[in-house]
Amino acid sequence: MGIKSDLQEKVAFLKLKSGNTDAYGYFYDKYVKKVYSFVLFKVSNKEVAEDLTQDIFLKTWQHIVDKKELKSFQAFIFRVARNSVIDHYRKSNKKTVDIDNIPEIEDIKVDINESLDKSIDITKILKNIYQLKSEYQEVLLLHYVQDLAIDDIADILGKKKNNIRVIIHRALNKLKEKVE
Repeated sequence: MGIKSDLQEKVAFLKLKSGNTDAYGYFYDKYVKKVYSFVLFKVSNKEVAEDLTQDIFLKTWQHIVDKKELKSFQAFIFRVARNSVIDHYRKSNKKTVDIDNIPEIEDIKVDINESLDKSIDITKILKNIYQLKSEYQEVLLLHYVQDLAIDDIADILGKKKNNIRVIIHRALNKLKEKVE
């Protein structure tokens, strides 16, 4: 992120905290695809992902309108997204994703290749990620797909930074075992 865009985001964040709809539009445009891909990865259904993404942004806006505390838009929106996915599974009594119904690769921008061997098929990686425990799926998705910093992931998951580093390391090792 450049200095200009970093400054632009800080200004937009200050305006957002006062309920400015234009600032909210800025954050919506910036995060809608990221949130959608996160949700799509977790629910594996485009229509459900679209509905949940819409609800996530509505909940976030309501939080802002209610003048509740907001330290980081990115961390907050992904925390809301994570909780929305959990609520979705709770309501539907569905516990797992159908790995035969994985979303199209172009719908989920995956950059895990940097930590895994370049010759491994990305579809194989996605299928194996779905077989990892939920906590491992989330940290890999947030860190490598959504490109979130360790600090933000710790905030989203309510854990310490060192804990997140260990979870990412373990998740990558498990994923490598499954892929190999």
